[in-house]
Amino acid sequence: MRKLKKNGVERMNESRRDFLKISAVTAVTLALSNKPFLLWALEPVANVENPLAYYPNRDWEKIYRDQYRYDRTFSWVCSPNDTHACRALAYVRNGIIIRSGSEYNYETYGDLYGNKATQNWNPRQCAKGFTFHRLMYGPYRLKYPLVRRGWREWADAGFPDLTPENKTKYKFDSRGTDQLEKATWDEAYTYIANGIMSIAKRYSGVEGKRKLLAEGYPEEMLAPMKGAGTRTMKFRGGMGLLGVFGKYGMYRLANTMALLDVNIRGVSEEGAMGGRAWSNYTWHGDQAPGHPWVHGLQNADCDFNDLRFSKLIIQDGKNLVENKLTDSHWFIECMERGAKLVTISPEYSPPASKSDYWIPIRPQTDAALFLGITRLMIDQGWYDKEFVAQFTDFPLLVRTDNLKRLRAADIFPDYKLGLSKNGPSFKYQGLKQEQYEKLGDFVVWDETKGAPVAITRDDVGKNLSKKGINPALEGSYKVKTVDGKEIEVTTLFSLYKIHLRDYDLDSVVEITKAPKDLIEQLAKDIAAIKPVAIHQGEGINHWFHATEMNRAAYLPLMLTGNIGQKGAGAFGWAGNYKAALFQGSAWTGPGFKGWVAEDPFHPNLDPQTPGKAINAHAYFRDEEPAYWNHGDRALIVDTPAEGKKVFTGSTHMPTPTKAMLFTNVNLINNAKHTYDMLKNVNPNVEMILSIDIQMTASIEYADIALPANTWMESEGLEVTASCSNPFLQIWKGGIPPIFDSKDDLVILSEIAAKLGDLTGDARFRDYWKFALEGKREVYIQRL
Repeated sequence: MRKLKKNGVERMNESRRDFLKISAVTAVTLALSNKPFLLWALEPVANVENPLAYYPNRDWEKIYRDQYRYDRTFSWVCSPNDTHACRALAYVRNGIIIRSGSEYNYETYGDLYGNKATQNWNPRQCAKGFTFHRLMYGPYRLKYPLVRRGWREWADAGFPDLTPENKTKYKFDSRGTDQLEKATWDEAYTYIANGIMSIAKRYSGVEGKRKLLAEGYPEEMLAPMKGAGTRTMKFRGGMGLLGVFGKYGMYRLANTMALLDVNIRGVSEEGAMGGRAWSNYTWHGDQAPGHPWVHGLQNADCDFNDLRFSKLIIQDGKNLVENKLTDSHWFIECMERGAKLVTISPEYSPPASKSDYWIPIRPQTDAALFLGITRLMIDQGWYDKEFVAQFTDFPLLVRTDNLKRLRAADIFPDYKLGLSKNGPSFKYQGLKQEQYEKLGDFVVWDETKGAPVAITRDDVGKNLSKKGINPALEGSYKVKTVDGKEIEVTTLFSLYKIHLRDYDLDSVVEITKAPKDLIEQLAKDIAAIKPVAIHQGEGINHWFHATEMNRAAYLPLMLTGNIGQKGAGAFGWAGNYKAALFQGSAWTGPGFKGWVAEDPFHPNLDPQTPGKAINAHAYFRDEEPAYWNHGDRALIVDTPAEGKKVFTGSTHMPTPTKAMLFTNVNLINNAKHTYDMLKNVNPNVEMILSIDIQMTASIEYADIALPANTWMESEGLEVTASCSNPFLQIWKGGIPPIFDSKDDLVILSEIAAKLGDLTGDARFRDYWKFALEGKREVYIQRL
């Protein structure tokens, strides 16, 4: 150790070796002076072979394990608009939901006939369901009724006319800048009922029409009102299949307005008018618009387990990887089983990354792609001639003079319709005689007879063979009509070949910018592999030329017999077809219509009455919200050459929008060109009521906001179905409402009850009797 002197200060300078020596001596001295320490140090070390089995103190693990401890569980259904409707299990501790998970019991689900689902449906849950309780307890929940300050002041002033000055004074032209103030439920109901009554009075009769004309509404939009101010009220149950009673119940409220119309105008029930019911799917554009052109149904879908049978899966503008979260394992299992996957999309999407090959395509040219594939398959003879002849309309004869299908009555004198009443068209498909008389029977050219023969709708498949009919696929022929005129007819297949001349492979490549070799490969795969399924999504259906793209996708499937088989077909995944679960029949009654459109003047108040005894009478009228989203105007144009042209027909003519009531939908978020709606359209709407579970843009721009219970808090039973699984779900919540919220069905019934209280008309309460009494099971059983 040396002493160093720096700046007049002496410092000790130890080497590292010196320091270690001193430390060791100090440690030994301390140890020898401490007997317990000495004995512990001399104890032999225990030989612990498995440290997981031997641990001195494990109490700390209790903290870790307790985070998963729960007191009880309850079953609920996660039912957002992803169309999965997963049944989940909520875990509750001290009255608080701490987590959620799958039930793993789908194999126990069955129907009345004893059929059971399989374990393959397990598990069903995604991150939305796993974390939904966070939203429920989160900061954006709607906790109590809210009324916009300016709207309240306007209502308290007696609902004066909305002059430009009053729109500014009461902030109708700047709703988003106003304050939403807390209200009691009774206050909110009273304001809503008074608002509805005020609007109905203001726009009824001659004076109401004068006001609307002064606001610039065209005469064509006022005619459907027939003098009823209730027709200016628009009701929307957002994606109603997600909650058949609480969401579709909004349309029952629209029907309730017929009672108000009688009170306001003094008309009879025969002349009463309900509100307007706004659609969901058609405005969103989810439905495949080309499907009805092909098979007459609104949409074609399959339950997701059908994918297990597919050997070639083509995703065209569809993302089954990300958009079908809980059921995507069926898609993944196809990969494991050796199925071939193809994705058609402009971008390299998630499904493209899982596919055998990806066909990049110019947006909106999918129709040209499938038409080119169809031509290639026909030119190469890659099609099932027997299927095409027996199950498609390709053999039907078409008149070349007017390009209409040749009807049997056109060429066979005194022809009598040949469709049997016991056949599937009448017996199962619900064909009516007047419809059949309008459609008539068709004609094919029988190659065996060398002459035209009549066929009916039921003459398909083996039925054709039984009749000895051998229809020609190609050819043009001369036939005489019943009035002696000779005309030329040709098969639809021949006409398609003419149409497809424009879609040679080089032209299709130029139109679509898709690789030529991949187009050829897809045509070969469709021809060689069975079953084939084409899934088209909203990436197709929401945009221009969707009808043509839907129709063109069917052609390769029709050529190869990939229709009506497991794992085969063209599917849209919109889901509205499952509403058929609630459609009526001769033996069940009016079904769904019996709920939303039970006659409000003659409601059945006997809880034991079966559904088939319910009298349905729709006083409301359907309407597309697209017209509200089009400046609240119909498609009426002043043209330079022809003057005013009305493009909206009488069946779709909208009425002016003065009140908007909606639940379970963020209407403003749905709308296109939102700024225009907020600044130019909605200032003319006198009452906007939004019912939701959390703060949304629609709540922010509403006049009144009412808090609904979540799926976990629902105090009564609710029903839903899904487009991707076969399960009809019924459930209720398992914890009391956290805030001052209510079931949406209860909210709707109590709005009606308040209208009854203010008008003194007991029929309002009668119409919602079982909902008000907490006996919604009566309505469920009827449905």
